[in-house]
Amino acid sequence: MAAHMKRQSMLLFLPISLLFGSKLASQAENHPTVEVLKKYILEKDYPEVFGDTHYHVRIENVLDVDIDNDGKRELVAQFYPHYRQSASVVIYKVSPERELTRVAEGLAPGPLQKLSGNYLDSHEIGEAADFTIGQGQGKPEEADRALQIALAKFGGVVAYRSFYHVDGRKGPTSFLDMRNVELPSNTGDCNSFEFSKVREIAAGRLREDSSKNYLAAWVGDEIYVYLIQGISSRGMLDKKLWVVKAPVDFKGFIPGQGLAYKTTSGTALLTLAN
Repeated sequence: MAAHMKRQSMLLFLPISLLFGSKLASQAENHPTVEVLKKYILEKDYPEVFGDTHYHVRIENVLDVDIDNDGKRELVAQFYPHYRQSASVVIYKVSPERELTRVAEGLAPGPLQKLSGNYLDSHEIGEAADFTIGQGQGKPEEADRALQIALAKFGGVVAYRSFYHVDGRKGPTSFLDMRNVELPSNTGDCNSFEFSKVREIAAGRLREDSSKNYLAAWVGDEIYVYLIQGISSRGMLDKKLWVVKAPVDFKGFIPGQGLAYKTTSGTALLTLAN
């Protein structure tokens, strides 16, 4: 097993707090959904904790929706993470008593990007390693066994096509499945790229399918559309993904109206057809 690790001599210490994006800033103090999530994060499952350092959490948006179509509602949160190995979309299960449980597998929609310098790197604080398994990860069962070991041992795990990233963040395991994302050629570590910035998320029915909720993430000039068909007991997502080109005159989703979006000439409902 080959591992790669870097260290950084200085840390930026920040007080434990929450920041809200423009979509939530005006309602953050009294919106019940946001308050439930805020309480859970501050008291039980604060994101991106390395050692004794807690970083400001910026929540861009929160959706209250049955995202896995099982008749029970979940909270879907869009984050602006500090670390470039962290999910930008996180799902929380909601009990009948309105208590939350974070789903282990998050989402990082979009292609891999060149480093921007806008994010921290868990390798640079000595809290992460990247490793491969044999030639091309070996047999599928070997790769799956290695993944299960990593999930049991580390706080953060990202699976890529040819290697795994693991880190020592505290709290329940955070997992990202990036095995279907194209990597830079001959890449065996994550030191040359970061995840895409998600501009906006929304959830609801598609124009061609009014029977199920879909999750949409606007990234660059594309929209990543997920159908989540189930969430396992270990917090893994059974999901399908479509990537569609955003309409030329796409102006963003309309708050509170599912997957309806604004255009220069009016409104329309999202479709998978290009």
